[in-house]
Amino acid sequence: MSKVHNLKPDIHTLHGFFSKELEPALFIQSGDTVVYQTLDAGWGLEKRSSPGAARTKFTERKPERLEKHFGHALLGPVHIQGATPGLTLEIRINEVVPGSWGWTSAGGFPSYWNEKLGVADAKEVTLDFELDARTMTGKSQFGDFMYSIGLKPFMGIMGMPPKEKGQYSTFVPRPYGGNLDCKELTAGSTLYLPIPVDGGLFSTGDGHAAQGDGEVSGPALECPMEKVSLTFHVRDDMPITMPRAKTSTGWLTMGFHEDLDEAMWMALSGMLDLMTELYSISRTEAYAYASLTVDLRVTQIVNILKGVHAFLPFGALR
Repeated sequence: MSKVHNLKPDIHTLHGFFSKELEPALFIQSGDTVVYQTLDAGWGLEKRSSPGAARTKFTERKPERLEKHFGHALLGPVHIQGATPGLTLEIRINEVVPGSWGWTSAGGFPSYWNEKLGVADAKEVTLDFELDARTMTGKSQFGDFMYSIGLKPFMGIMGMPPKEKGQYSTFVPRPYGGNLDCKELTAGSTLYLPIPVDGGLFSTGDGHAAQGDGEVSGPALECPMEKVSLTFHVRDDMPITMPRAKTSTGWLTMGFHEDLDEAMWMALSGMLDLMTELYSISRTEAYAYASLTVDLRVTQIVNILKGVHAFLPFGALR
């Protein structure tokens, strides 16, 4: 019988890197659900009181959970019984409820995106937001002009560690997940990831209350999450080598590469594979239909490995 488990941020669950050597924070069975409460990506515990004010952060760490370099605040890892390399982990996203505050920023440091747009030497702009999970709106708090935006919350990071030993950055997306930053992965969607290690060792964090395709300034609307409900199933009938997802409106496949063109070809190739499975047609025939029905979208451009997802709406081929 499936169970519901809870994970909250503390010294036993928080970590800032992926590693197969991390002790699991939780052991579950395939079919179980985990309900998370998360910090924001920057380990924040509360909103800023005024522009420029420091935000209180979670700093207490167990020695074995200290990262060599700064990473996003992740919860886990979760060990799923029966998860082994070669199988697929299905993650059903049941509910994503943002906390009451969030922030975003732009400019002020020498990233490749800031340098491209000429704002690397400009003063960093940070926008703080009040979030309303009931109306799904966010309102900027400070400044001469305050704006409201609609919220579409999702988790920026969902993934598992590489099979090799060591600590691995939370900043890049990988075939088995990580910093995917795909705004389509909202409640009601299902993410599929190839399993790299025994138990999967799944972690999540980096909550986003809203984001455009591209995540162009670096951060999205970063926020803590009050509730993230995920149900896990181990699948032996869906062999994959890259992430794919099923949303409320269609299927998507992902590609990651330092070269955006290469990421695009990877995402498109994955979509052709998926279409041959869905419709029992040849890869070349799928390519012809893809030209009529598949949209290519830039997932993000700011995670070193850039992301593209190919999207096939339900009902596009009838």
